[in-house]
Amino acid sequence: MSKYFSYLPNVYVRTSSYRKSNVDPYSLAKNIFRRIKIREELDDVILGFQQYTVKNNQRPDEVALDAYGDMKLDWVVLLCNNIINVYNEWPMSEDELERYIDSEYEEDADSVHHWVTQRITDQRGRILLKEGREVPENFTYKRIDGTVVPKEDLIRPISVYDHETEQNDYKRNIYLLRKQYLTGFIQEFKSLCKYLPNEETDPETQSKRSRDTVEEQFVTTKPTYSTNIGQTPSIEFASESDYSSRTFDTSGATISEGDVLADGTTVVTTSTAGITSASDPINQYGSA
Repeated sequence: MSKYFSYLPNVYVRTSSYRKSNVDPYSLAKNIFRRIKIREELDDVILGFQQYTVKNNQRPDEVALDAYGDMKLDWVVLLCNNIINVYNEWPMSEDELERYIDSEYEEDADSVHHWVTQRITDQRGRILLKEGREVPENFTYKRIDGTVVPKEDLIRPISVYDHETEQNDYKRNIYLLRKQYLTGFIQEFKSLCKYLPNEETDPETQSKRSRDTVEEQFVTTKPTYSTNIGQTPSIEFASESDYSSRTFDTSGATISEGDVLADGTTVVTTSTAGITSASDPINQYGSA
């Protein structure tokens, strides 16, 4: 894939959120987000492509060597088949497939993964039900005369190993660009990878740099703050305030001889010494 990245344009990537020594911290890198794909109308052009079956344990660079005589053209093989993740989209070897099944499935490789239909025909040989359709295990089918097709003639199980092998074999069938179109393909690819003229692209180096990146020009500073913990409070509480200069009016509340207090039990009498109880001694709060 080294050739592929050499065709990608350059871009300056900011590596820090603030300046260092009054210099914006940029690093020159390849713009990996620049991607070219085959035009959809070319997918159906049979003359421009040829079918190819990937052999067991054959890598993309080995396919390129076999088809074009150059291992560095492996990116053409992948691009023509729209393969982005080679680890998931390229066919696995037999050993890799077995390890994958062991890691992905808790059940045995011979256990049933799903069920598919078998071909059902009428007396004239006409197909009534196509084979290979995925159905549930309890699937049933009735003929025109009302007879039910037995399960053993109707569906068959597909094991985990057979399912994954079928999916892997499907990936082996790829398309390759014919060798006579290879030169023109690479030239067009290089042309499409280039930036269009714009103010962010250096005309000499063809490298792109974003100039108006606002959020990167500021240094994030945590604000400082202080608390009153351990310090003398600046606001006195109500219990600490001085009420000596205040006047309280008690003219509205009077107690007469023989009145009953709010608790309903103490009878009040008067004497020269003040308010006393007729039967109970009083405490400092004025009640028994």
